[in-house]
Amino acid sequence: MKQFSNVLTGAALALACAASFAQQAAAPSVADQREAHQEQRIQQGIANGSVSAREAYRLERQQGRIDATEAAAKADGTVSGAERERLNRMQNNANAAIAQQKHDVNTASTRMAPAAPPTSGALVDRRESAQDARIRQGIASGQIDAREAERLEREQSRISAAEARANADGHVSGAERTRLERMQQRASADIHHQKHDRQHAQ
Repeated sequence: MKQFSNVLTGAALALACAASFAQQAAAPSVADQREAHQEQRIQQGIANGSVSAREAYRLERQQGRIDATEAAAKADGTVSGAERERLNRMQNNANAAIAQQKHDVNTASTRMAPAAPPTSGALVDRRESAQDARIRQGIASGQIDAREAERLEREQSRISAAEARANADGHVSGAERTRLERMQQRASADIHHQKHDRQHAQ
């Protein structure tokens, strides 16, 4: 009976540990929470018109660089103190940029010129660069509004982060390359759809 009780106790402890581990794994990190808060602020600015399409594009590009840097940092299973500090600096800069764009004179109705090409090191693929140029052209022509620009750039950010993870070991496998190509094909179709739908920047 005592042995059976010990087994039950051990099983209960194992379940408790497993539940605790699962809860920790599911809980977002401070960095993830901060990034989610920044995304929410960008969306709020788009909704109230204080962030224009060009500004949404730039802010999302900044979030994309953070995503790609974080993906590369996590690729080896650990984030060093130096990597954590760099990510924190990038998020501080993004936080300041969001505040500036939400309170400057540009609004969703401001006429938009083409945005400067992004400088992210993750954009090494010609197709991704071409898609980025198509988004900028759509913003400049008014075919893509602020909300669409944010969505398209978030999709580009996911591609950049996936590419950073794939490149982390110095080799991109055939399966990884196929996945990246599929992601780019979907992104290309989304850009075409957003440029030719009925929604336009005001």
